[in-house]
Amino acid sequence: MTYIHPTAIIETDKIGKECKIWAFTHICKGAIIGDGCIIGEGVYIGPNVVVGNNCKIQNHSLIYEGVTIEDNVFIGPNVVTTNDIYPGVEGDWKIDRFKETHIKDGASIGANSTIICGNTIGKQSLVGAGSLVSKSIPDNSVAFGHPAKLQWIKKT
Repeated sequence: MTYIHPTAIIETDKIGKECKIWAFTHICKGAIIGDGCIIGEGVYIGPNVVVGNNCKIQNHSLIYEGVTIEDNVFIGPNVVTTNDIYPGVEGDWKIDRFKETHIKDGASIGANSTIICGNTIGKQSLVGAGSLVSKSIPDNSVAFGHPAKLQWIKKT
């Protein structure tokens, strides 16, 4: 049975089975949340974001439009994604400047990390806490730092 806290704002009808959505979370219209997900307190999930099955998105993370998260992904607290490659205050918000971000199956993103749009986090990869991801991370690897640097890739 899916649990949605009474203070959550849910604008989509595409929430999977056996999910838990905690207090003050906002899930926008068009977002898709898979089965068995846990969405922490104060999380923002933007329009048309796709979250796969069995994902955990920790408290106060911001997942903006243009992000796709595959199955079994862990997003630590206070993780921020971006979507506009040239953001500005001039009010010139244009979806054609958006770059898609893809977080593949089994990836883990450490607390307080920022993922710049247009990048892919590979399958079973780990991004260390506090990292700034400005380049794609390959499958089965570990990256961390500011900017995130590849530390090693697991041979398969």
